[in-house]
Amino acid sequence: MKAGVPDKQYYKIGEVARLAEVNTSVLRFWESEFEVLKPLKSRTGQRLYSKNDLALVFTIKQLLYSEKMTIAGAKNRLFRKSGLEETLVLQEKINKEHSLLREIRDDLLRLRDFLQM
Repeated sequence: MKAGVPDKQYYKIGEVARLAEVNTSVLRFWESEFEVLKPLKSRTGQRLYSKNDLALVFTIKQLLYSEKMTIAGAKNRLFRKSGLEETLVLQEKINKEHSLLREIRDDLLRLRDFLQM
């Protein structure tokens, strides 16, 4: 975490904007563009950024402003960095296996019903 960042569990959007030196509208835009940036919301709708969210904001700013990446390039970098690519491939395999198991179960239930006649 950057120096000068208070050690808290959650940060409000104004605090995050001040620490990252961006407008709150930029943070809201980044939330809409980057799936991994999803701060909690209080009952009153106040955004509550965790330490991980805050670190992600700094990373996004670094990619966009310092490394001059496009939004798409930054998304791709974060996607690969977070291991989401591997997770999605694994999730797809799991979904296929679940589908196959459902088909087998349905076939067995039909066979059971047939044999009970």
